[in-house]
Amino acid sequence: MINNESFDNNELMDDFDFKEIIIKYFSKWKWYVLTLIISLILSTLYIMYEKPIYIANATLLIKDYDKNNFFSSFQDIGIGKSKSKLENEIEILKSRKIISKVAKELRSNIRYYDNSKPTKNDMFDQAWLNINFLNGDTSIYKSKTVLKFELIDENTFNFQDQKFENQTYKFGQTVNSELGPIIITPSFDTLPEYRKLNIEIVKFKNAITNLRNIISIESKGNESSILSINIRTDNINKGIATLDNLIKQHSNDAIDDKNQVSKNTMEFINERIKFIASELTDVEQNVSSFKSGNKIFDLNASTSIFSIEASENEKLILENSTQLKLAEYIYDYVSKKEKQDLIPSNIGVNNESLDGLVETINNLILERNRLSQHLSSENYVIINLNEQINSLNENVKESLLSQISTLKIRSEELLKQKSVLDKKLTSAPNQEKNFKEIFRKMQIKENLYLYLLQKREETSISLAVTVSNTKVIDHAYSDGEVKSPKKKIILMIAIMLAFGFTTVLIYIKTLLDNKISSKEDITKIGLPYIGDIPVSNSNENIVVGKGERTSVAEAFRILRTNIGFLSPEEEGKGKTIFVTSTISGEGKSFVSLNLAATLGITGKKVALLGMDLRAPKILAYLDKDNTQGISNYLISNSCTLEEVTYKSEKIENVDIIPSGPIPPNPSELLMGDKTKQLFVELRAKYDYIIVDTAPVGMVTDTLLLSQYSDILIYVSRADYLDKRLLSIPQTLYKENKLKNMSVLVNSSNYDKNYGYGYGYGYGYGDDHEETKKKPWYKIF
Repeated sequence: MINNESFDNNELMDDFDFKEIIIKYFSKWKWYVLTLIISLILSTLYIMYEKPIYIANATLLIKDYDKNNFFSSFQDIGIGKSKSKLENEIEILKSRKIISKVAKELRSNIRYYDNSKPTKNDMFDQAWLNINFLNGDTSIYKSKTVLKFELIDENTFNFQDQKFENQTYKFGQTVNSELGPIIITPSFDTLPEYRKLNIEIVKFKNAITNLRNIISIESKGNESSILSINIRTDNINKGIATLDNLIKQHSNDAIDDKNQVSKNTMEFINERIKFIASELTDVEQNVSSFKSGNKIFDLNASTSIFSIEASENEKLILENSTQLKLAEYIYDYVSKKEKQDLIPSNIGVNNESLDGLVETINNLILERNRLSQHLSSENYVIINLNEQINSLNENVKESLLSQISTLKIRSEELLKQKSVLDKKLTSAPNQEKNFKEIFRKMQIKENLYLYLLQKREETSISLAVTVSNTKVIDHAYSDGEVKSPKKKIILMIAIMLAFGFTTVLIYIKTLLDNKISSKEDITKIGLPYIGDIPVSNSNENIVVGKGERTSVAEAFRILRTNIGFLSPEEEGKGKTIFVTSTISGEGKSFVSLNLAATLGITGKKVALLGMDLRAPKILAYLDKDNTQGISNYLISNSCTLEEVTYKSEKIENVDIIPSGPIPPNPSELLMGDKTKQLFVELRAKYDYIIVDTAPVGMVTDTLLLSQYSDILIYVSRADYLDKRLLSIPQTLYKENKLKNMSVLVNSSNYDKNYGYGYGYGYGYGDDHEETKKKPWYKIF
């Protein structure tokens, strides 16, 4: 309860009452039910028409080879030395290069839909036709296209697209489409249940983007080399096929990368074999010619003159020459190769540090080539790798130059030893000496040729046994559970949104509602309350009469009873009841008219005065013209009360005294002595005098007449009067300017007022005839 000593806008605000809040919201249960029904219908439609989404999953192990695995025996020729970084493998798996291969092989930019169903679920392997593009698949990469097919029988179908009208074809015939000529073949053994099929073809780059968006890859843990690959799909079989193909394409790509070194080495060896074979042929021809010309046939007998020391010297010279040739070949290749070319590895140069440098350079080149597919040449990672490769290339050259220099020095030393041995052989036939020179050259070429053949076989083995650095732990599979839409979650959200939305709407409406609505708005600011009049759905202005059982009629009867308790009746003197309001339009004339009718029904003599001289309405409510009335009586000394009094055919025991013509000076007229005389005459003649006065918030007429009232009914219309204007009746009441004042709430909606219905019309049947015709109006 507010303090009656002061009043401001804050006093009009409701005190926090949890019970009242609960009742207020529960009174709107019909709206909650309505929004809940709408929300459930919409969510059910969404669930029905939204494509079900499934999850397919595959598990992949990224392997790093070590020395203990099966391929360790081949590590001297470059097998099993590759290491993969998990983050790089994830990026490679989702790269446009790999995804485009998957999309092309599975034709992911072509989707098949059953046109007889509202949802567009991809049929994939369930479509009843196969489409073949005679111009090649490149024609389907251009733009989005929809091809429509309808199966007529097992041999015939209808076809149409945006360019060609509906036409009938046989399976196997060439069909003209906007994508060029196509051939349609059947893919069914028995006629399918559905006959209409749409084929939607999208841009190939869009299909790649879509695949990348629906595929997710994540590591199983920080210390794990296992990747979990997931795909969101509306067709389980298509999702499984996509994941399996993605793993296959990634594996093939990894194998191709690993084979680059072996392929480069093979090319180098084949080139050298051709060159050495040519030289060996020439040397063998020289040997044959020498033997023929000098008639030498028993070489074993000829070589018996050589000592063990000479044999060892020749062997060392041979090995040193081979190493020198190989070192020169590698140096020449490194000096001329392109920056993306790999260096042949393990071809027999006896230099462990050089082999390590070559292996490191090849690994860096492979890593750079792989990353360059996804990164630009300006990326700092590519730049750093290029710098490392260039630096290691220079180290290789320096190492080769150093080894070549060493081998040349050793060659000179071996030749000096040979010279010494040759002197010891001066006694040998000169022809044997010359043959030995030719034969030694042949042996050098032959050994080098055989060595290269051996390395070619080793490289071929490397190509044959190269495997991917990945292992499939779990092939693609799906549990078949629908991941989206989640029916229970959607329905739960729909229920929550329905209640939340309705609650917010009610709260906002309450927050923005600054109109009075119920008894509580009156009593909480200390004003006396006499009752309320519910909303009338009748078109009649007089709602009270004998036999009327509406809630409005009952409300006026209760008002009549409450008036009886406000002041005792004085013997021989009528009771004067003033009816006023704050502003016009609050229904004071309606209340005055029906209150008079209510009192008249009891047999009391009632006078109804229209003292609102500025905006008279009494006679308008009775469908009569406002002719002579109170203004005539107050102005003219000769005019009698009987002359301005009218009998009403509609209201029993009630005399109507209208306001009359609107005077130019209503306030001054009401202050005259004849006003007092008017009320003296009326009190003596009538039991009740109902006075319809002017609004107190607009003019002072009512305050001038207040001295003549016994009871003042202050009408405040619900959902019409601003709560802030209640400060006017509150002030008048506190200052006792209006005697015996009580507030009547007009047009109250007792269904709206948080459940505080008063049960008007209880036991009298249905009181709203209009509501009968509008059941939704009655509910909401």
